[in-house]
Amino acid sequence: MSAPNEPTVTLANCEDEPIHLPGAIQPHGALLALDGNGTVLSRSGNFETLTGLTATPGHVLDLHSWPALLQLFNEAVAGTPTDSCEFALDDTVFDVISHVDRQVYFFEFEPRTAGTASFNQLALYAQRVIGQMQRRSSSVELLERVTEEIRTLTGYDRVMAYRFRPDLSGEVIAESRREDLVSYLGQRYPASDIPAQARRLYIQNPVRLIADAAYQPTALDPAINPLDMKPFDLSLCDLRSVSPIHCEYLANMGVRASMSVSIVVGGKLWGLFACHHMAPKTMPHPVRLSFQVISQVCSALVERFEQQHTGQLLHDASELRNQLAHAAQDADDLLTTLGTGSPNIAQLLPCDGAVIVLGGRSQSIGGHFDNLGKAIIEHLAQSPELDIFHTEHWPHTDLGTDDARYCGVLAVRFHANENGWVIWLRLEEVHHVRWGGKPEKIIKVGPSGPRLTPRGSFEAWEEIVRGRSPAWTATDLRIAEELRSALVELSLNRAGEVDRMRQHLIAMLGHDLRNPLQSISMAASMLTSSEKRDAQLRQHISQSSGRMERLISQVLEMSRLQSGMGLMIERQPVDISQLTQTILDETRVAFPGMEIDAHIPPELTANLDPDRYAQIITNLLGNARYHGLPGEPVRMALNQLGGQTSLAVTNAAPEIPADRLATLFQPFKQQSQAASRNRNGLGIGLYISQAIAAAHSGQITVSQQDGAVTFNVIIPSCT
Repeated sequence: MSAPNEPTVTLANCEDEPIHLPGAIQPHGALLALDGNGTVLSRSGNFETLTGLTATPGHVLDLHSWPALLQLFNEAVAGTPTDSCEFALDDTVFDVISHVDRQVYFFEFEPRTAGTASFNQLALYAQRVIGQMQRRSSSVELLERVTEEIRTLTGYDRVMAYRFRPDLSGEVIAESRREDLVSYLGQRYPASDIPAQARRLYIQNPVRLIADAAYQPTALDPAINPLDMKPFDLSLCDLRSVSPIHCEYLANMGVRASMSVSIVVGGKLWGLFACHHMAPKTMPHPVRLSFQVISQVCSALVERFEQQHTGQLLHDASELRNQLAHAAQDADDLLTTLGTGSPNIAQLLPCDGAVIVLGGRSQSIGGHFDNLGKAIIEHLAQSPELDIFHTEHWPHTDLGTDDARYCGVLAVRFHANENGWVIWLRLEEVHHVRWGGKPEKIIKVGPSGPRLTPRGSFEAWEEIVRGRSPAWTATDLRIAEELRSALVELSLNRAGEVDRMRQHLIAMLGHDLRNPLQSISMAASMLTSSEKRDAQLRQHISQSSGRMERLISQVLEMSRLQSGMGLMIERQPVDISQLTQTILDETRVAFPGMEIDAHIPPELTANLDPDRYAQIITNLLGNARYHGLPGEPVRMALNQLGGQTSLAVTNAAPEIPADRLATLFQPFKQQSQAASRNRNGLGIGLYISQAIAAAHSGQITVSQQDGAVTFNVIIPSCT
């Protein structure tokens, strides 16, 4: 059935098979090709035998003896692209179908079998089917009803409805069959089962008939068009010979005859009805015409249902998104609000799990995805400009874990500063689909092997989709993008609220604390110095209150840091040994139960801002008191080496998790519940301390070892 000089068609090259140029037709009809003058360009080898008419290539066909044919020819020349007529010759009635392709006028002759229904009957049949179609409320329900009606109307042994998925693979979603036949419902097969050129022909010619899959093709004579010296393009011919690969597939299933009816939505092949019969079976042209009407109506209804379905998905997602936004608006913890309870973000679109990441923390939904979420975030970090990412084939490196089953990833970034992402996950597609039938028990395998059987096709589909999830649809991406926009707006609003709270806090510190501090200073100055104890007390009060006054001014400057204006420092030569000892003494007075084991060498000097450096010491000692284990001493060590001053503060404490470690120096962060003695802390101290160190061209590092946490301040001694 290959065109002249074409190589033998095999499974390896069938995608390149020129199925529109077969050079032959199916033998249950005959074909004639004329030019605009009525000259015979070609005819099928059985034309004269089947019709009794003489048509010699290169000669003008005298059509005047057959008025019906003459009128059909004249209408074609006048511009009618496709038409048909009844043509009676002796005792045989033919359906003659005409179409025009590049100045070639094709006429196909099909003998009409006895008992063929009249056009009136067919119109009633079509009206009945269309009436049944219009009473359905979904695409699946529609296809289930139409498969039943087509089988009733045609008498085929099996009628199936296929739907093509976004990756062009197929799925049997409806079936009507003879009771003794095995069911193919739920069968999946790869896109390669219907190559691209075949899909194109299904769109061009919506009804396709194979009267006998075991036929011997009838060649065209000649097979080359003398007008352009190319093979005749038979794309629109109903009698066009089909691929031998397809015929072998049918034979392996025990099928002798088939008919397909296309469902075309938006100019693309959405699905089709496939009719199978276990014996040769023709379907007259008038019946096929009625199925063209059914195809068009079915396609229009499917398109309407798909639009309604998409609209409903978007509406439901919008409602759910509004509920999430309302719940998150006043929530203390955005991460927990979005990831727990109902509704949650996993319900927005079809998925098998989800994970939310924000500020180094994560919240899984439907499983434990902390490791997978971390791997995805690390991958996304390589493209900092990316705000949305999706794949059906996530490249797992460890296939031995449960995470390897999750192949679909759709991620949207909603908070750039805190690396906030929402990630939806989908399992490998074969996790959900298992075709339970064993049709190989009742079918044979042809020369091309088991690949051309329903079971072999399903196994080929399984092999292709291994490691892949169902595709993310355009609707999925739209829902995800709309959620991202809503969360970006919410995050900006929350950031603005936090900024207002910070400004309020700073104003409160400046207004409410200045007056009592001033009173403390005045009271200290009034103390008598006659007794040594009172003198020492006055000294401590004066030093502490003075430093608190300066600290308020420094807290007020935090807004400068938040605005990117930097921190002002005034360097001067300082005896840091004495300064550190003073802060240590004040701390011991303020917290008598706090044990501090200090190593402070005498007479160490450095060029730095004494008040700022004192603030670092105070913050680190306070941090150690709040977060250290009760009853365990705090160790402090001051050293100078290689032109650098080092101050290390160590306290015994449980290991700090990686997510909290990453945010230690961020202000206004959510505190861990483990910090039971500092639940209301805002994280300002470490934030300012790090800024002070940076202003001195230094840094603060954190290390953990043997159940202890050490903060080490390193500042150049001379700058």
